[in-house]
Amino acid sequence: MPTLEEVSERLKSRTDILECLFPGISIDELIGKNRNELLDILRKQTPSNVTTNEAFGRSADDTEADDSAQISENGEPVADRQWDESSNQPPALQAGDDINAINLATDHHRRSWLGITSISAILRAIFRLCPSAKHRVAEQANSWSQAPIPPQPIPFLGGDPSSYLLKEQRCIDFYFEHVHPVVPILDEEEFRSSYSLGRRKDPGWLGLMKMVITIGSIASGSETLHEQYYGQARTILDLDSFGAGNLESLQALCLLGGLYLHYRNAPNMAYAILGAAHRVAIALGLHRESRHRPIITETQGDVASTKIDRFETRRRTWWGLFCLDTWASMTLGRPTCGRWEVTTMNTMLPILASENDYMAMSLHASARFCLICNRIQNRFAQFNPLTIPEAIAFDEELQAWWTSLPPVIRSVTNSPSRLTNAREFMRNRYLNIRLILKRSLILYLGHSRIQKSLLSTEELQIITTCRIVASEAIDSIALYWIPNRIHVWNSAWYLFQACMVPLLSIVVEGSRSDPSAESLNLARASLVKALETFSEMKPWMRASDRGPDIVAALYEGVTGEAEGAGRTPSQDSDSNFFGWYDEQLTIGTELDWGSFLADDEFQGALFATQ
Repeated sequence: MPTLEEVSERLKSRTDILECLFPGISIDELIGKNRNELLDILRKQTPSNVTTNEAFGRSADDTEADDSAQISENGEPVADRQWDESSNQPPALQAGDDINAINLATDHHRRSWLGITSISAILRAIFRLCPSAKHRVAEQANSWSQAPIPPQPIPFLGGDPSSYLLKEQRCIDFYFEHVHPVVPILDEEEFRSSYSLGRRKDPGWLGLMKMVITIGSIASGSETLHEQYYGQARTILDLDSFGAGNLESLQALCLLGGLYLHYRNAPNMAYAILGAAHRVAIALGLHRESRHRPIITETQGDVASTKIDRFETRRRTWWGLFCLDTWASMTLGRPTCGRWEVTTMNTMLPILASENDYMAMSLHASARFCLICNRIQNRFAQFNPLTIPEAIAFDEELQAWWTSLPPVIRSVTNSPSRLTNAREFMRNRYLNIRLILKRSLILYLGHSRIQKSLLSTEELQIITTCRIVASEAIDSIALYWIPNRIHVWNSAWYLFQACMVPLLSIVVEGSRSDPSAESLNLARASLVKALETFSEMKPWMRASDRGPDIVAALYEGVTGEAEGAGRTPSQDSDSNFFGWYDEQLTIGTELDWGSFLADDEFQGALFATQ
């Protein structure tokens, strides 16, 4: 039995901890408050009552090079992060990248920093709870490295000039049919006219033309043609291109960093390019505008034809860049870096030149959506976790945006054929950001080590809604995907993300003493549908795409374990998901979700406490 002195010492220690967490608040004021109320007090206390250095447990004279950098759970400094997304990487290695997390099961190297919205975060949760799933994925990944490399492109550009000019024209047509409606930053009439005349030789125009042809070649269905055109574009879009700012070179950077580099599985390179493009756009003054410039509208007979003036093109380029950066950052969890600030930026949303200006309509809707997503991303990047009331408010705002869309944007039956890709991209992104909101909250709950029996009604509802939205996303893609390389590339990525939720559901339910047969059956049904859809999409997917294989391997791993003797946790015997982190963290700290629970680091050190 402890002595009175020992009991007094323990009481004093606990009192000191409470005083540290709730400075200036008496115990009487805390008595009777539930967990959420205590967390709210903590969130209000942290920013106002502690200094920046104190909040992260670091002294002002810390010798670390970057004072804002965090230390990972295993004590490895962030300065050791690195990645290689150079174009000389073999295709087999380019299949995986930081964002799709395909190499997570086998790659021991710490790569770029990612937040809780990342695929890595949910994959590591699955691997932690179901080691057999990780082993199955690792086996599959090892077999991919031994697979034959896809055939390299056969040079053709040195042949008959008329032949490759026809190929270029075909690629341009495919670009404006399938890609331009998604991100309409170009004046199509002006672009086609300049290309036909062939008089412009300035680097900005040449770089833009080559990027349009490069991306258009993908939309045309070619597997390798883009490599050759990109090789030409790279000779123009080098570091010197930043030394001569103009609208065309900016648009070329938008297409390079916002679309093409993601197709090449080079997300960090794309992230850097778009960051630079944002600076170029501001230097060109695209973030500010006068309110007195109309769009020029011409009428030819009974048909209203629109000629977009240069000013409107600048406006659409700004919002196109904003959307591309926002879309690409959805699964990064990184700070928004001032992407949009109402106190310093006043660029108006795109204006319709006519009732049938579907391009402006598409970009206007996307920009409104991305303004909401930008605030969501900014909130996730903050140190204090997103709260359930905040998530609910964001979700309601997203649903209101979706409901407000005009029928030509939202409805399958009322939408013109040229808006098909834009419409389905928009639907995929809408469901995906709703999914990110909810699955991130679930990971926060798992991190906070709360038993499921102690979850509030709101928290349980978040879990249920997350499963529903994931099922809706899978159903939507299975129903509306289009046999086109650009569309399949986009849809397969969002389908891959949606599959993570039913996979996690199977792991969690399988680890419980009283698993819900209904939840397990629904999750399995969604995954079977997703795998069937992946199989149908395969002819239009890249040879390096491994998302379907990852989902199949995970499905085999988690269903095999769910049907077996139960979960075999890698370190501890706690089989409840809401408690899967090995040790409790002090409130106010944040995990580096990109490197969380890697391999044998389950018992890693914690961040410095307050």
